[in-house]
Amino acid sequence: VDPGEVIAAWRRLSVGAALTALTLTFIGLGTGIVRWRLLLRAYGAIDIPSWARLVHLYMVGHFYNTYAPGGVGGDVLRGVASRKAFGDVTWASATTGVAVVFIERVLGVSALLGLAAGAHFYRPLPGLENVGVWAGLGLAVGMLALGGIALAPRLTPWLPKKLAEPIRALPRLYTWWPFVGAIVASLIIHSLNAVAGHAIMHSLDPAVKASESAVAMPLVSASAFFPFTVGGAGVREAAFAALYGTVGVPEATAYAGSLSFWATQLISAGVGGLVNLWIPISGGPDDR
Repeated sequence: VDPGEVIAAWRRLSVGAALTALTLTFIGLGTGIVRWRLLLRAYGAIDIPSWARLVHLYMVGHFYNTYAPGGVGGDVLRGVASRKAFGDVTWASATTGVAVVFIERVLGVSALLGLAAGAHFYRPLPGLENVGVWAGLGLAVGMLALGGIALAPRLTPWLPKKLAEPIRALPRLYTWWPFVGAIVASLIIHSLNAVAGHAIMHSLDPAVKASESAVAMPLVSASAFFPFTVGGAGVREAAFAALYGTVGVPEATAYAGSLSFWATQLISAGVGGLVNLWIPISGGPDDR
């Protein structure tokens, strides 16, 4: 693709669309913080961090997920940093904290696959007839992962001691309603991302329909989970070009949309980086 064509396409992006996408990104992050707190409550946290502490850890985690390869470093960091929610600062509490964050990610991926499948069945994109099948398989894997976490501690009496100890530290679901709330929050987050992406793409190409973005954007969001990439760079651009290409969006326009959407992630994650510089991850005297 000619870089000049990408730049020319990018110049069609309106300020209003850019600000809308950025605002929705921050609202999505706020919803993510609520989801994390709901899951901490659902899995029996006895000393849930303050809202300020949750915002701090979530934004710093978002920074590392976006700017460091793999997209999971920030999740591990906030899982370990929130270990006091489960009683102490031992490795067992850290294991529980990281597992809760992993569950959060599983719910997130399941939600985006569910949204993509639902939108596809309503109005499928040409050439993507198997989206529903792959989304169904992804949802099944997510359910197996959640089921495995729930059942694993019950197997510890029959496991070797060195293996049983970390498995025993896996969280147990104590309350259903916060868990259901976390599922709803996941659907809201990825719906907001889809609207943000559509705002950008519709500004670049007014022929793009909301129903098309409802299928494309959740699948694009999955690119952030690809290993050995920085925030899904490269994979995301290919996904934008392939998915929006099915509805006639020129490749240069799709790349411009992808880079614009990535910019919203970079800006919001940059705020997390500034927070990390301002407040150390230790969080202060009481670590709450």
